[in-house]
Amino acid sequence: MSSYINIGNLNVINAELSNYCNSACPMCPRFDFDLNLIKERTNNSHTSLEVIKNKIGSNLLSRINTFYSCGVLGDGAMNPECVDIYDYVKTSGASNTSLSTNGGPRNTDFWKALAQTKTHVVFAIDGLEDTNHLYRRNVKWDKLMENVQAFIGAGGSADWDFLVFKHNQHQIEQAEALSKKLGFKKFNKKDTTRWDDFDSDGNWVQRESIQIGDYALEKVERDTEASGLVTTQKSKINDTFQTRKINCFSFHNGNSEIYIAANGDVSPCCWLGDLKMHESKNIIKDYTSININHNTLEDILEGEFFNELANGIQGKENAYRLQTCYHTCGVANA
Repeated sequence: MSSYINIGNLNVINAELSNYCNSACPMCPRFDFDLNLIKERTNNSHTSLEVIKNKIGSNLLSRINTFYSCGVLGDGAMNPECVDIYDYVKTSGASNTSLSTNGGPRNTDFWKALAQTKTHVVFAIDGLEDTNHLYRRNVKWDKLMENVQAFIGAGGSADWDFLVFKHNQHQIEQAEALSKKLGFKKFNKKDTTRWDDFDSDGNWVQRESIQIGDYALEKVERDTEASGLVTTQKSKINDTFQTRKINCFSFHNGNSEIYIAANGDVSPCCWLGDLKMHESKNIIKDYTSININHNTLEDILEGEFFNELANGIQGKENAYRLQTCYHTCGVANA
């Protein structure tokens, strides 16, 4: 059995329940750097209840600590079986379940039903009525508030995640006050790390603003550094790329986690993105071998892809080390 993530030590599953989304957030990987929807990898897959039952199963779910859905390409609430999936996962014995969402999909009946599964929900709300839609494009404020109140009113536990931009930074205190009034458990002020990223060609792109029609999203100064390395120090990368220590967030401090994309591809984390477009494609020879619709979860975790990732993370000689692993999980002072 692999000394990296394996079926025996697995204790966290992040399942992207859908690659459909009601919103059009400009920094979302659903869009290219020119804000065009990437149609070939969006709006075509849901993780089905059948896959959850037959490929993961109640025995494994009873042993894991956390089952959550925080997708790369979609909002889990868009899955027509979302409530049934969480009900099955919870009744199978998973200790903690959660869903991250923009809060715009579905109706109040859905959110009341989800509350009954005792699933914690993280609502991504980036401002107030006059600003939330500037990033969470297409999310209607009135419908969002109806859904939030339906969920919390039915006994649901929820957090409010607030991405800070120049256009909404003056509303942080007001939004936090509203969160308390509505009954949210926590209000989390966050900075997005997506200003600086690798494009689909592997080029490092740094941005201070993004133009969207007649307005721009503008970056604010961070209160603290992002997790991982200071990636703007590109001059130092060549010197440390193969030797710097990496603490894989998905396999560290007792955590052993996988990410299951809506199309069935399995990887250690959502940071690796679309495995067919980003750097992982360089170490994947057969996509059916890493897809839960075509292979068992145990064989995927024991397979060549996960072994190659582990070798790169450990810095073994001649191993292929992913830039995402280096930048996201590299230890800054090691």
